[in-house]
Amino acid sequence: MKTVWIVSEGSPGHVSQSIGLACALDILVPLQTITITGRATLRGWVRPIIRWLMGPHGRPLNDFLLHRIADIKIPSDAPLPDLIVSSGGKSVFVGKTLAERYKVPYIFIGERKPYPASWFHTVISPAPKEACDNSIEIELIPTPVTPDLIAQKGTTEKGLWCMIIGGASRSRRFSENDWVAIAQGMNELAIKKNIRWLLTTSRRTGAETEKLLKKHIKPEILEDAIWWAEQPRRELYIFMARAELLFVTQDSVTMVTEAVSSGKPVVAIQPKRIHAQPEDFSVMYFERLERNKRITQTQSYNLGALELGVNQYALLDQLELNSISKQLLSRLPWSVSNGL
Repeated sequence: MKTVWIVSEGSPGHVSQSIGLACALDILVPLQTITITGRATLRGWVRPIIRWLMGPHGRPLNDFLLHRIADIKIPSDAPLPDLIVSSGGKSVFVGKTLAERYKVPYIFIGERKPYPASWFHTVISPAPKEACDNSIEIELIPTPVTPDLIAQKGTTEKGLWCMIIGGASRSRRFSENDWVAIAQGMNELAIKKNIRWLLTTSRRTGAETEKLLKKHIKPEILEDAIWWAEQPRRELYIFMARAELLFVTQDSVTMVTEAVSSGKPVVAIQPKRIHAQPEDFSVMYFERLERNKRITQTQSYNLGALELGVNQYALLDQLELNSISKQLLSRLPWSVSNGL
């Protein structure tokens, strides 16, 4: 059995991406995952200095410097790694240093810049502009969610849709008006399409936003609701399984990706104002998903007028998700020892 160390920088979304990749590999090669803490604690202006010290190929940092620049926690009983995986720029100094220390491949998921491609064994990225000799270009960032997993959680129920609410992010700042528009849009769609809603908020939503949604959503249109700030329940995957369509606020790349990876039609809801440039990674990522007919994007105030048809989507299947792990495994030393 192989051991994969996942370096966490503290973002649940980034950890989810790494776990998703490990789960995909586990289908082909039995492995265990160990999550370690490895978040750089430097101010932004100091990071270029550390990159310069590590050089074009990413020489490892010594213990003294590594523990000065990062919060590191490794379980005392953790077996030595055969592979190190991380996502998110603040994990790279620790991930690269540990990979060099243990002489194992280091896989990075997502936008690698400003780090050189030579720092990584393989870069798994949905950003075409970052293509390099050691990259695997993907449409979807890995997550633990797959069509097979969701199918195991329940059966699709006709006339049942799911709304997944996140919160305001740096580039997508949902305002009170946006939340009210979403609530009113849900009411309008329920009447127009004769459907009922499953609704779940998240840790990022907050009690004030939940109160606002409760005030404006008609209780009779809700089949079930999870209010995370009030009484959290871990039933998101069950909601996904039961719903015909998934609606998700577009504040989290991981949250939208999980919805698409379920194999269900997805509507990604934007706030009225987006504070991101056209070349921003998330903007290009969502636009590509829409071009490929994985999602429909709509703004909060247009939700009630949305016209949807399941046939307009190119739904993801399990085989498409398995291809990334096969590509990666063919590059690893494991492929030789396993006859792959």
